[in-house]
Amino acid sequence: MKIGILVPTLTNGDAVSHDAIGMARCLRGRGYDVEFFTLRNTSDEATRPVHDLASNLRSVDDVLIYHHQISFEAGVRAVESLACRRKVVKYHNVTPPEFFADFDDTLAKACEEGIRQVERLARSDAHIWADSHFNLEQLWKLHPGRAAEELPPFHQADELQALEPDSRAVSGFDDWVTNILMVGRVAPNKNVPLAVSALAEYRQRFSPHARLLVAGDASVPTARAEVEQATRELGQEGHVYLLGKVSQQQLKALYLTADVLIVTSLHEGFCVPLVEAMALRVPILAMPTTAVPGTAGAAALYANDAIGLANLIDELLSDASLREQQVALGRDRYTERFSHSAIEARFLALFNGL
Repeated sequence: MKIGILVPTLTNGDAVSHDAIGMARCLRGRGYDVEFFTLRNTSDEATRPVHDLASNLRSVDDVLIYHHQISFEAGVRAVESLACRRKVVKYHNVTPPEFFADFDDTLAKACEEGIRQVERLARSDAHIWADSHFNLEQLWKLHPGRAAEELPPFHQADELQALEPDSRAVSGFDDWVTNILMVGRVAPNKNVPLAVSALAEYRQRFSPHARLLVAGDASVPTARAEVEQATRELGQEGHVYLLGKVSQQQLKALYLTADVLIVTSLHEGFCVPLVEAMALRVPILAMPTTAVPGTAGAAALYANDAIGLANLIDELLSDASLREQQVALGRDRYTERFSHSAIEARFLALFNGL
């Protein structure tokens, strides 16, 4: 029996790639023959081109695991047509195209087509495993009653805990100034300007000694420009740092230096930084949108606007018992639901059920 894991792009530091690689490591550790099939590979893993998929998974006993997050016709057709009878779609959600309509027309169309492809995947005979209950609900809106299971994604939090941090990454930030950390790409759905507004409110009403650190690739240049404009208009120049894509060691250092993680995203299918913050004992503030409350639960404090988020930053920093309570809630939630061992057990139960 061969297992093929199909993903459009495999790259270091990407949440979907971490999930795919985590599955492969788990299965290989149990003696299975696992290969990746991709269009693009910038990771440390060996991969085959997508057009080799059919010639490698020829037996009815082979297994296909396809990760769906955006338009990928080759992946959908593989689910629909490959000879192997055991097929899985790992559904990571597709960002609604309206978030990109004013920023990147090509990306907006890819998201629109990706959502249409979910309907085709739902009509197939594949098993569907979704990152979150929110993703299941999105699937059921398109195809009511479709059988599917929830399976949180594998991630890098355990690796982050074991790594030595790169202290050079925070050499200018490890001081007495409050560090508000945001992790994720600078894209329209991440709603970074709201985090800038929350920083401005906090600095004006509570303490001027604070900064916002944004660690993530600026994948949509016009979205970065919007953040820079908001920073200027709110008078936060010199207090907002767009750090770009960082290494794991640098990310570990940023989490250790952070006083709080802030999540202002308008759309998430899971939100891995929440899990990383729980594992590394960083308290969390967030907007209660889409999958965020389902992932963070009571480990996060929630607000819907900049004023509310600024108030929560002050509460966490001025109330040590509240901070310790939130850190403990996060650590417990991580251990019970999102540790590598917890996700591995759930994954193997579903895989063996194939």
